[in-house]
Amino acid sequence: MNSEGLLMLLDPEATLEAVASSLRDLPFPWSGDPVEIVGWGFSNVVLRVGTDVLVRVPRTPEAEARSTHTAEVLRRLPPLPLAVPEVLGMLPTGPRLPFGALRLRRLPGAVVDDDVARADREAFTGDLAAFVSALHSCGDEPLLGVLGADGAGRAIDALDAGTAAATADRLAGRERQVFERWATAYRRWLAGAEVVPIHGDVWPGNLLHTSGRLSGVLDWDEARVGPRAVDLCGVWYLGRDFAEEMVSAYAARNSCDYEVLHEETRLAGVRRELRGVTWSLRHDDPEELEESLDKVRRSLHEYLLPPA
Repeated sequence: MNSEGLLMLLDPEATLEAVASSLRDLPFPWSGDPVEIVGWGFSNVVLRVGTDVLVRVPRTPEAEARSTHTAEVLRRLPPLPLAVPEVLGMLPTGPRLPFGALRLRRLPGAVVDDDVARADREAFTGDLAAFVSALHSCGDEPLLGVLGADGAGRAIDALDAGTAAATADRLAGRERQVFERWATAYRRWLAGAEVVPIHGDVWPGNLLHTSGRLSGVLDWDEARVGPRAVDLCGVWYLGRDFAEEMVSAYAARNSCDYEVLHEETRLAGVRRELRGVTWSLRHDDPEELEESLDKVRRSLHEYLLPPA
């Protein structure tokens, strides 16, 4: 990356101007709708163009690869019970957009919160179970190729030694013992788990509702093949009752053993929180590491530890 591109990625006004300039250079007329930043993270900057278009600007090579992956997945998804973002195209790489940018049609609706989910819990879990079930049953060969049907899903979900060791070293007593038992059980389960097409990050923050009903699913960066429980454990953020009802609805729809699926979801739930530990170690972020470890501790107590 050249110095101009690096400075652009660190400066909001320069990012705005770079995106607007790229939009003006597209081979079709741009309406001139206002451009504003609506999200600024370590990996991506998200801008809204008018009311209907989002532009995601990667800030790292890794984020660029994830944007490319997301676009490929979204283009190959079959019709699903809930809406997914439509890919409008890419903005090309250049001196001020060193990793390009992904243009998406903005989905209508608002992000789900506890009040929306609890207003009609049965409808919420039923709609979500129908969506996840439909995704898990996708067998389209081009889609499976993009998702990594060659076994990449298992590799992504594997618990790396660095994460396991760093976590165990920072736990003590009963928590450490339970974590080590969890790690053994998780590895044993993953070694034999059936893999299916998964979204990979199903949780309330990636779900949209319209008039109180689920309407869309965002953020397909983690889409891959993997164990089905990965797409069920994120509902635990809404509470144990939601998680159990979601597992029950999914098990009934797919003729699965509820008890087995429930246990798999608990194993996947702890693994989900460990992703933050991996990220923190990779980016040498001690503050984020402590926050991630707190989430791991809570997940151990929520999923595995009976009351003391």
